Amino acid sequence: CVLALLALTDLSSAAIASRIRLLSRERDKPVAAETVARRLADTDPLTGLLNRRAFLATAIGREGPQTLLILDLDHFKQVNETLGHDGGDEVLRMVSGALRALAPPGGIVARIGGEEFALVTSTNAPLDPNLLLARLRATRMPFDLRVTASVGTATGPLRGETDCKALYRPADAALLPAKSVGRERA
Repeated sequence: CVLALLALTDLSSAAIASRIRLLSRERDKPVAAETVARRLADTDPLTGLLNRRAFLATAIGREGPQTLLILDLDHFKQVNETLGHDGGDEVLRMVSGALRALAPPGGIVARIGGEEFALVTSTNAPLDPNLLLARLRATRMPFDLRVTASVGTATGPLRGETDCKALYRPADAALLPAKSVGRERA
């Protein structure tokens, strides 16, 4: 009788432990799926960079003055016409890799539109836009295509959404003279 009770106790303990493991896995599956879903919702699927929404959510609230660089690829329509859209996609991936490699620690890099990218860096760890353009020129593109970009920059706080808009407007406005004066400049 005592042996039967011991066996029953061991069997019950094993069953309870097994059930706890099963419940833990069932609980963890949705958490892992949610993590993956959030990552997919925040990431541009082509480049792996943050998308515009995630960029804004990440950039807003950073402490101290920040520098926003907006990079727009020059004549990108011609890239797509020359290489096709698959080739254009590869160029976008190459550009995103160059931007990611140049971003200082703590910098945020995103694809915010078709061929438009954004970087936010602290003014304590600035990124020279001319260095960015030089790196882009040095990046080997598909079929040795020469790809250039224009950059607009602005510096200021990013405490809230109003600051973000106030920083974006002059950076975006700075793109116009860079493009109208001959492109491939900041």
